[in-house]
Amino acid sequence: MSKTDMTQARVMRIAKGNTITLPADFVDGIGQPYGLAILVMKDKNVKLYPVGSDKVMYLKLDIQKLSKSFLEELTSAFDKAGLQDILFTSGICQAANQCYYECYFTPGQLKMPVATLERTLKSISGVQNVVLHDVPVSK
Repeated sequence: MSKTDMTQARVMRIAKGNTITLPADFVDGIGQPYGLAILVMKDKNVKLYPVGSDKVMYLKLDIQKLSKSFLEELTSAFDKAGLQDILFTSGICQAANQCYYECYFTPGQLKMPVATLERTLKSISGVQNVVLHDVPVSK
């Protein structure tokens, strides 16, 4: 691979288990000890995000009514919490009153306790439920 190549690719075998084995030059290029693997159900893509530790959190918001101010309030909550680096984000509205937002982030960047973040997110207009928990680590 040259320094000007934007991507690398390999066709690899997919097998059941809890370990992802990558070619040595991929591992060297990633330069992080852990990876967050996300299966995106809609398109069956697997995305791998290199992370510096095995601590990653999942956040899901159930939104009863998507308000015009939702994104502003969410951005403000994230700013107050110190969440500048979101690894992955997704959202969908299945009906006018049934929307979901989810993301993954490393909790080391938080400037507030997780319980405070959860309370802040619950106070956003239209948010009906907040799910916030650690992502399991494969052994």
